[in-house]
Amino acid sequence: MRDDGYLIHLGGAFSFRTKEVNTDGPVTGIIDSEGVTSMFPAAMLQAEITGMGTETKALVEVLYTAPRFMIQTEYFYDRMNRTKGETYQSHGGYIQGGFLLKGKNFEYDAMYGIPGRPVTPQAIELVARLNYTNLNDAASGIMGGEETDLSVGINYYLNRYFAVKLDGSYVWLGDNCNAFYRENFFLAQLRVQYVF
Repeated sequence: MRDDGYLIHLGGAFSFRTKEVNTDGPVTGIIDSEGVTSMFPAAMLQAEITGMGTETKALVEVLYTAPRFMIQTEYFYDRMNRTKGETYQSHGGYIQGGFLLKGKNFEYDAMYGIPGRPVTPQAIELVARLNYTNLNDAASGIMGGEETDLSVGINYYLNRYFAVKLDGSYVWLGDNCNAFYRENFFLAQLRVQYVF
């Protein structure tokens, strides 16, 4: 990060995985997503993939920070070739932003390529995030569910180690979500965070 607080990060990732070896019969795997919280007893989205073969994943990401705000977005695509049946494809992404009502500049975690906490102690940040995940693929016959959620919150950073975070999320359920989730819902969460 430069001293003036401005940063542009462009990134991407690509991976290829061969099919499982030394196994008897076809391999079955599960891809799932908890949604906005892992405190519920069931994952919101879940796709069971039979006959797992080779897998290709791709991700692109953009991050921009300025002294008072940041914006970050990512998009992923996952293609699972199957030994029997049509190829399974899933995708999704998010865009999120933060604005410092009090404080200045964001740290940057160069190892993971993500924005960190505000540099200024006792900073107050207004945040928002829009997320979309789609594990449905009609062509393959695997319908793992689809959901969109919008979260708005406020974060108070007492110092570089301790923070209190309050947010509210509205979740729109798409087709084939886990039966535990019957209709759209709103969830408020309060977190106390300590970074070692």
